[in-house]
Amino acid sequence: MQFNSSHAKYLTQNPINKYIVANFFKEVKVITTGLEYNTILDVGCGEGNLLLFLKSNNDNRTYYAIDNDEKELNLAKINIPFCNLSVGSIYALPFSDDSKDLVICTEVLEHIECPEKAIEELHRVTSRYVIISVPREPLWRILNMLRFHYWNELGNTPGHVNHWSNNSFIRLMSQWFNILEVRSPYPWTLLLCEK
Repeated sequence: MQFNSSHAKYLTQNPINKYIVANFFKEVKVITTGLEYNTILDVGCGEGNLLLFLKSNNDNRTYYAIDNDEKELNLAKINIPFCNLSVGSIYALPFSDDSKDLVICTEVLEHIECPEKAIEELHRVTSRYVIISVPREPLWRILNMLRFHYWNELGNTPGHVNHWSNNSFIRLMSQWFNILEVRSPYPWTLLLCEK
């Protein structure tokens, strides 16, 4: 599978990084297997790499994706031509209430100022399931320091304004959803939630 990407983590030849990203994608696929859904929305889709990985050849589902970065959406148009793409904000998703069976939001909440407002929007739009992930702290920062990255920031990745451990993220999401499954693909927290 070939990705068109502006993110180094998808293009890296480093075998450890390749394994970590592939394992994360595999874990997302595992928790979607067996779910019944006809419509899927990826919020903060970036270049569309996750949806490209998840879509099977005989898949008749309807795919939607949204991101606030037009440059990344231009790459998504190449990667996921089967998908209905739009530019927009996680704080005001341009979809009606309960309109998507499955909403995916990975590697987004750590970057935004008001995660609670974003989670409320995910809750509003989904009719049933949400799959969501964030970097697992303090593991994420420790790994950055071990890689000799972001020493001046004590291992914090630039742009990360929120930080959660497994337990603190589960507590946060439990305010809006029933948590059906918790996965910990190294070094993320990945949740399958039900409305």
